[in-house]
Amino acid sequence: MKAFRRYAREERAARLVDLPVPTPGENEVLLRVAHCGICGSDLHAWLNHKGYESVLPEVTFGHEFSATVVDTGSSVSNWEANEQAVMIALQTHHDDNDPYCAMGLPQLSSRRRVQGLHLDGGMAEYVCVEEEFLLPIPKGLDLELAALTEPLSVAEHCIGNRTSIGPDALVIVSGPGIIGLLCAISARSRGAEVIISGTERDETTRLTAAHTLGFEPLVVGPGHPPLHQQITAYFPDGADALVEASGSAPALADAWQSVRSNGTVTAVALYSRTIDFDLTQFLRKQIDLRTSYASSKDDYLRAFKLLQDGAVDASVLTQSYSLADAEQGFIDSENLHATKVLLACS
Repeated sequence: MKAFRRYAREERAARLVDLPVPTPGENEVLLRVAHCGICGSDLHAWLNHKGYESVLPEVTFGHEFSATVVDTGSSVSNWEANEQAVMIALQTHHDDNDPYCAMGLPQLSSRRRVQGLHLDGGMAEYVCVEEEFLLPIPKGLDLELAALTEPLSVAEHCIGNRTSIGPDALVIVSGPGIIGLLCAISARSRGAEVIISGTERDETTRLTAAHTLGFEPLVVGPGHPPLHQQITAYFPDGADALVEASGSAPALADAWQSVRSNGTVTAVALYSRTIDFDLTQFLRKQIDLRTSYASSKDDYLRAFKLLQDGAVDASVLTQSYSLADAEQGFIDSENLHATKVLLACS
């Protein structure tokens, strides 16, 4: 089978290779991968960025995929051939003694792993996944659309669990990458009014996608008024909530200026450096500063519901590449030439 595989802990050290089709272990399911997304984490690992030292030097990338069951291990009883599934990406084997499992937050356990970074993932024609970490795709849901379940679950955790957003909430999403766009969709599904901000680099693809999806896009950065000045034309008293999805340290540091007193700022991005910000400004406005990390099973189930309801337009958000063109997909993702790359793996 073909697989896009990292071969060394170096920058851009990945290529398409031939591997044997894996054999499922006792508790594993062998899947034929339909579509696999390139995630920001994949991109960071491909570029060998700081903070990704735990990624194996040799590993097949890919943790956002949809697939069809081909075969099962001897102890698997809940899956049959031709059934369709997605994988829970951040995996923690359930343990009643683990407090994070008990809280329904297994992604916070120190035992967690990411399939596609810490063991072979889905940027391949076939992949084996432990039965515990598979969810059935609802009947009738397109496999290409289902490949967005994992990133949408991250957005659902951010908006549904970590940010106070309800009907008529005024929301800013800072950063129009796929997580930012899906956070905007998640917030809108709850009745919020959402504005998305990005830089000039985002205008051609990501802010255009935001506008096509019906969100008001704002351009910030050099040569443009700061976000807090622009936002007054829409939210005169400031936003109720700001979701920081860009990974820009200044964007998070300045977020207090765009949010009303007693509002909320939630960081869902990862940051490449330490952030220097004036906490007193957040304190004086009593702004809740929160973080949101990954997702759990319940978030995936809510993501399925949004996909079934037609809230997500994959034709606007995604660009399809063949598995053979995976490297180009990574390059285009790095250069912001694509909003979300989906690799067609079968």
